[in-house]
Amino acid sequence: MKNRSTIDEHLLLSYLKGEATEAELQQVEAWLALDEGNAALLDKWKKAWQHADAMADFAAIDVDKNWSQVQRKIQPKKAKQVFLLPKIWRVAAAILLIATVAFLGREFMNNSAGEMQTLMAASLNGEAAILPDGSQVWLKEGSSITFPEEFSSDQREVTLKGEGFFEVAHNPAQPFIVKAKQTETRVLGTSFNLNASQEGERIELVLMTGKVRFSTQDEVVVLAPGDQVVIDEGGKLSKKENSNGNFLAWKTGTLVFENTPMKQVMEDIANAYGITYEFENIAFMNCPLTTRFENESIENVLQAIEALFDIEIEENNGAYIIKGNGC
Repeated sequence: MKNRSTIDEHLLLSYLKGEATEAELQQVEAWLALDEGNAALLDKWKKAWQHADAMADFAAIDVDKNWSQVQRKIQPKKAKQVFLLPKIWRVAAAILLIATVAFLGREFMNNSAGEMQTLMAASLNGEAAILPDGSQVWLKEGSSITFPEEFSSDQREVTLKGEGFFEVAHNPAQPFIVKAKQTETRVLGTSFNLNASQEGERIELVLMTGKVRFSTQDEVVVLAPGDQVVIDEGGKLSKKENSNGNFLAWKTGTLVFENTPMKQVMEDIANAYGITYEFENIAFMNCPLTTRFENESIENVLQAIEALFDIEIEENNGAYIIKGNGC
């Protein structure tokens, strides 16, 4: 009978990792000399470890723990001496370990594609955030975006808090995913504005170029250029054609009004500048305004409206009170 029964598995793993002492090296070499089948078995182990190294930094994996789990599955409970199990069990153990290593390797790669980092709008000074794939994101004041230092090989996922305008680098093999509240926006390469800055469940997305798939836990819609999807405060989703040309004023600095009711005017101004307001006289909400503002401060915008309508706008505890008697 061929003799294969005097190798310790931990010694074999130390040998494969290059951590064996001189005495341990001699022990492994003696074991290899006992039977050519031992060399074949060692080769299987070597390939398993090479496969793991190709996937991740193996130092992050607790090998002893994984091997102990394998041993508990294949060793008789009453065995107290170190011995080699029949070949069929050793092959099964090797396959099991390879599967374990592959799983841990994938998890490691997914988690170590890059540590997560968060950029705040305040740190960008109006400039675009450049993502690892070359995509660009402009953040509205008070907003932030979180993303890995390197995207995984199968997708590009970021998380938005607040409002941002995205120009996504085209890559059909690596979808770009934006998480915001309870929604997911999936694209291949496009430009769009996503507003998740309001309280509650309300979210608005306007697509400028390309195509996106917008989804909640219950619904999925596909948008074409010019489409808008809105989730209202009650969580209801609706899709329509965008009719508001000022939705991107917070980024462009341009506000254009053509016979626009003051109710809509103030909504657009509030979205662009991040203010709150209140009409003292609801009759003034229907007064039309035709004008254009280019990169003006909020103070200049409100002063211009005061002059055009001969009204008064006062600031009170951070909110603007619009006082007027109508048109």
